[in-house]
Amino acid sequence: MDVDFRHLIPHRPPMVLIDAVTEYGPEVIRAIRTVRAGEPFVTATGLEDAALIECIAQTIAAGDALYAQSKQGRVIKGYLTGLTGLVIHGRAAVGETIAVHGQCLKRMDGMGLFDATAHVGQRLLAQGRFKLYVEIDYRGA
Repeated sequence: MDVDFRHLIPHRPPMVLIDAVTEYGPEVIRAIRTVRAGEPFVTATGLEDAALIECIAQTIAAGDALYAQSKQGRVIKGYLTGLTGLVIHGRAAVGETIAVHGQCLKRMDGMGLFDATAHVGQRLLAQGRFKLYVEIDYRGA
């Protein structure tokens, strides 16, 4: 499944750091991103750590926006509010495709708690718990 998420998130190129959403639902979101030479945040050693964190956060944001849309809502704004236990294990090199997986643990009053991982094949790049706040309008969708 490759769904159009770009019009649902506030990011615009070159700040869109995911290429495709491959799965989403109320509790799971998956996306991919291929690292390309010449793009922002890509160095000789690969995708910078801060960009990998943003890639994971955008995956979760896209999943929340798609879920809100499925419930006739739209995201007004959203923020990454915290990271817990984040560990960066490595970088993705130019030409490699990162697979991001977010698992929603809890939603309450606009807050979401997600366990997330990023891999290249079987190689774990990052893992941690992401806390996000998302304001959704269900009236004017």
